[in-house]
Amino acid sequence: MVFGAVSVDVHTSDFRLDFAAVAFYYLTFYRYFVFPQSGTSVFWLKLTETAHRPGDPPRSKYKTQNSIMAVVSSNKSQIYPSHLLEETPEFQDVVASSPTGTSTDDADLAALRTGVVLWKLRACDSWYRRRYWVNTLNMRLLYDPSHKPFWRNSKQHIDISDIKDARLGWKTDIFNRAGRQAEKKRAKDPERPPMLKEDCCFSIIHGQANKSLDLVASDSETAATWVRGFKSLITVVQSAEKRRSDQQWLKLLFNKADKDGSGALHFEECCELLLHLNIKVDPETAMKLFQISNVNKRKIKGEQAIDAEEFIQFYQLLLVRPEIETLFRKYSEEDGASMSPNGLRQFLEKEQSMKEVNAEFAVGLIRRFDPSPSKEMGRMTLAGFTALMTSPMFDVLDEGHRDGVIQDMTRPLSHYFMASSHNTYLTGNQLTSDSSIEAYISALKNGCRCIELDLWDGPEGEPIIYHGNTLTGSVPVKDVLNDAVKPFAFKASTYPLFLSFENHLSLEQQAVLATQIKDAIGDLLCLMDVKDMKVLPSPEQLRNKIVIKAKKYTHGVPQSLPLPAVPVAPAANASPSSSPVPAQEEQPTGKSPTSNPPVVPPKNASENKSILQPVAKDLLDMINICEAVKFHSFSHSLNKDECYHISSFSEGKASDLIAESADAFVKHTTRQMVRIYPAATRTTSSNFSPFPHWAVGSQIVALNYQTNSKEMRLYRGFFRQNGSCGYVLKPDYLINDKFPVALERDKLLKYLKVRIISGQYLPKVGDNENSIVDPYVTIKILGHSADTFTFRTRVVTNNGFNPYWNESVEVFLRAPELAVICFTVKDSQTIGASRFIGSYALPVNCLAPGYRHVPLNCNGEPLSSATICIQTEMKDLN
Repeated sequence: MVFGAVSVDVHTSDFRLDFAAVAFYYLTFYRYFVFPQSGTSVFWLKLTETAHRPGDPPRSKYKTQNSIMAVVSSNKSQIYPSHLLEETPEFQDVVASSPTGTSTDDADLAALRTGVVLWKLRACDSWYRRRYWVNTLNMRLLYDPSHKPFWRNSKQHIDISDIKDARLGWKTDIFNRAGRQAEKKRAKDPERPPMLKEDCCFSIIHGQANKSLDLVASDSETAATWVRGFKSLITVVQSAEKRRSDQQWLKLLFNKADKDGSGALHFEECCELLLHLNIKVDPETAMKLFQISNVNKRKIKGEQAIDAEEFIQFYQLLLVRPEIETLFRKYSEEDGASMSPNGLRQFLEKEQSMKEVNAEFAVGLIRRFDPSPSKEMGRMTLAGFTALMTSPMFDVLDEGHRDGVIQDMTRPLSHYFMASSHNTYLTGNQLTSDSSIEAYISALKNGCRCIELDLWDGPEGEPIIYHGNTLTGSVPVKDVLNDAVKPFAFKASTYPLFLSFENHLSLEQQAVLATQIKDAIGDLLCLMDVKDMKVLPSPEQLRNKIVIKAKKYTHGVPQSLPLPAVPVAPAANASPSSSPVPAQEEQPTGKSPTSNPPVVPPKNASENKSILQPVAKDLLDMINICEAVKFHSFSHSLNKDECYHISSFSEGKASDLIAESADAFVKHTTRQMVRIYPAATRTTSSNFSPFPHWAVGSQIVALNYQTNSKEMRLYRGFFRQNGSCGYVLKPDYLINDKFPVALERDKLLKYLKVRIISGQYLPKVGDNENSIVDPYVTIKILGHSADTFTFRTRVVTNNGFNPYWNESVEVFLRAPELAVICFTVKDSQTIGASRFIGSYALPVNCLAPGYRHVPLNCNGEPLSSATICIQTEMKDLN
């Protein structure tokens, strides 16, 4: 490592160390970080003497030690590790223009293409100086340099398609911790240059785990430019991925396959691309399509090759869909080459069950979807008809439920099912996983309307959230309120959000909590007077309001009694040292707290040290229409409880109550709300089936959103109805108590026929890049216990691109209002269990009729253009 004649002051023993004079010492940088805004760099060096050469001065003169620290300010020669001495390379010229039809600002996009040196923040004391830029040709965020060992095999890029959000400021767990540390140091020394300026910080959220890439720019304008640019790119990519036949996407594939950069693909490269697309075509067929596409007969090194335009034609030849072509021929003219507006109108009315389709509407569809000149003559070609059939217009979810709220939202809250999360803060299991604001943001963006906050005393007098008496990480309540609840509460839905508190706070920190709530979301709080309330307010009345669900009384200790030892809660994102035994959830001992005065301690207080005491006054005032109380019995609730009282049951307790008195359970939930949560034994964050609890009217059935279990997939499917607003109106029989819960009758209410036709773009699973999936489809219907059904197709071997099944199934339903249908695609294995590819669930009553495409999801995220084509037919039998 060469430093030349540069000298720095080494602040160890007030001596000056000339690096030029210690050229025969081996220097190792083992810790390094910088304060970008102040220009101050700090690093630690480890010096090890290699050999003492003749003529060297006595070693004692240099006072070399095992480790020394160097501080270099901006007005001195900067010293960095060797890889940072190099100047950033020349920036590449812009190679592609902005995608058409977008609002992307050219200057912002050009800045992303050009790149800039940024600091990556991994932890408060871990900073990495790197150059970042966006390659719009391959749609990737790249960076260099990286000095991870070669055996790590880690990629130095992030695909733009994996990026979910870009945030300006301190809006992640890492930035919040670093920001607090910086503010503490600034408070101790106001003259100290700021370590971190919030307006220079921004974060890129990416991947299925919602990881954050936290970056610091040299100035606020650069940070703002990158955030604007990424937000625009995210919108463009999400829009483009909905249409895989888009020419821009095809050209991207072409560039990736063109490994030698010749601008053309020879036959072997095309075969590799087919494998990448999960297509297995015999060589003879592939060569035939290749030769048909090679119009210009171009050759590279003596081999035939196709350019980008020919590649698009080659791809279109692979898109032949027999089922779509058959439909097209059925309604086209005699020559079979085009379809008139009248033919399209007949197709829409007869096959898709659309009402009152006029010629003007049909002509509009032709002009919108057909790419050929024939659209000017008002005729649709097969290409245009294929584009129409694969568009979002013909997704399987009924357009009414897809586009907005269609149910009556003016009924009392007790008449609705509510999308709800259990221990929302956790990213994994219930014992050792991290707690993060990202978990809250993810749940809220997915339409969750009830999130949970387990509140414990935190360090420095501020409350934190973590799973009590376990080894999970923690997150400050303040961060959750400011960076998750406030900005995302009403992004996915404008209907009320419930904050479910499990309060373990001391009175002092309860008061702090109340202040934090007022500061962050005070203007959004529901502060209704419940004194004379007979029925709960409606979701419509509470739009854009946040409701606090909590007890008004907690178990405490009289001041005259000695306080027991209380375990210290963990610091933010740290794990407590207590043994991993989950805290019980909302099941205190003793009598139920109601709106009565607090319980007076007994005379012999030493025998009963725990009493009920009110929560802090400011917090008490925030609890109104959702006051948590202990459940005694259904008869007790009917006679004593108010409509705004809510009780919580574990899944086991709820199941016992259903078995004992299901009718009473239904009657109870017509007036009051109940919350059901997973058993404490589900330490892996597994989920239970919500359907038995919905069948008796339970409104808040809380599942672990972080676990992509089959129960969670069905849960998400159920709440796709009603515009995905997070609220679903109960069936009339669960509101008016007209219907026997056991459903012991033979009356059938709905007939459903589903034809599984084909699949498209099914991705590979597993690590073998050369394998092709052998897919099959399962249909599962769950809802009321009387409506359980399963069906499975045959296996199609070696075809993930366009497998064809053409199998039908019929089913009759007794309680269609609660029934959810789930389509799952799996890869059959000769040995071992089948591998999951993707699935999609939705309410049976929300199935759109006719020919539809089912968009597949995996781990809660959409699979790019992976679909299955089905045909549905439904009839009401009552």
